[in-house]
Amino acid sequence: MRKILIITTAFLTAFTIFASIVISTPSTTLYLLNWGEYIDHELVAAFEKEYKCQVIEECVTSSEAMYQKITAGSTSYDVAIPGDYTVHQLYNEGYLAEMAINDTKYENLNNYKDIFSSQLSDLMSTYMVNEEGKEFNSYFMPYFWGAYSMIYNKSKSDVPSTLKEHGFMGLYDRSLFTSDVKIGMYDTARWIVASYLMANDYDPNITSYDGSKEDDLSDEIKNDAISALQKVKFDEFGNDSLKRNVANGSLDFCFTQLGDFFDALYLVYDESSDDINFDIVIPETTSAFFDSMIIPTTYQNYDLANAFINFMLDPSNAYQNATAIGYSPTLKSVVSLYEEAAQEGEYYYGEEGDERSLSLKDFLEKYPMYLNPLVNSKKVYMFEPKSNQYLTTCETVLNSLA
Repeated sequence: MRKILIITTAFLTAFTIFASIVISTPSTTLYLLNWGEYIDHELVAAFEKEYKCQVIEECVTSSEAMYQKITAGSTSYDVAIPGDYTVHQLYNEGYLAEMAINDTKYENLNNYKDIFSSQLSDLMSTYMVNEEGKEFNSYFMPYFWGAYSMIYNKSKSDVPSTLKEHGFMGLYDRSLFTSDVKIGMYDTARWIVASYLMANDYDPNITSYDGSKEDDLSDEIKNDAISALQKVKFDEFGNDSLKRNVANGSLDFCFTQLGDFFDALYLVYDESSDDINFDIVIPETTSAFFDSMIIPTTYQNYDLANAFINFMLDPSNAYQNATAIGYSPTLKSVVSLYEEAAQEGEYYYGEEGDERSLSLKDFLEKYPMYLNPLVNSKKVYMFEPKSNQYLTTCETVLNSLA
């Protein structure tokens, strides 16, 4: 099932050279803006062979960086894979091209309204709408998805029960624990403000306590968030280091995204023989997220862009991509393929008889949130686009601890 994702420097160098040199004089080129290690390169090679083209991939580390590159217009990207609120912002500002949903040669695009998981589709119909309340889901195709959550180390017995009972409030109230806990937080300003609001059972998109979502963050919320941060005194601010430090026990838990948990899980399987001494909790009140394939209006090759997205939405290709990357699939058909493979006795990691192996059935039973990130959540939000002034105020909250 899942392929090992450790990629050596030599392989990365070779891939970069391959992406930059035209070996067989492809008739067309597709420029892909992506995250690092976020696509199965075997599928990319298969697409290049089928369409007699070349895919040149550029990787960034954030949706904000994607936004800057797309809107700068210096490179004509044909396909990009930003996060949901960046997709929304790009749509609002006129940077998204509608996909060829009525062209019969793109079967998966024709069926875009029916192919995604029901809970994800419900969220899209609520949050991915224009100013008139109309869906614009023909402009983006969800790629992987998840929910904001907390990874915790299992060494302290009070941590899992407290986090499951109190959700994100566990980040901000040390008195809930019977032990002295070490807490980590992402150094992403908007995530900090959102986690504070959700901890207090508020919509993470509000700008004032009366429920308004307009304009800048109110002074009241800003000051309350700063006070909460100064009181809790997080033991570590970081990003990718947080999941590793929870796994090795130097942190007891941290705020994160679902995908980071699976990254940490795969890393232990790939690199060590250690027991899995950490787990994840997705609170009943949380925010979902998804990345989507889009076609920026700066495209050079519209037909090839549609062909690429249609190719990646093919159930067998999407299944292969999910098993390679290891994040939660968005397609109903891929969920079914996982369930069928589990019943047929396939292994998620290794093979039967291996000292270190994990059957797909056991994996899905232990981590049901892989196929449905919202399996235990009751109140689910999504981040909405915000003004630059709002984001600057969020930075002020983060910088208050400097």
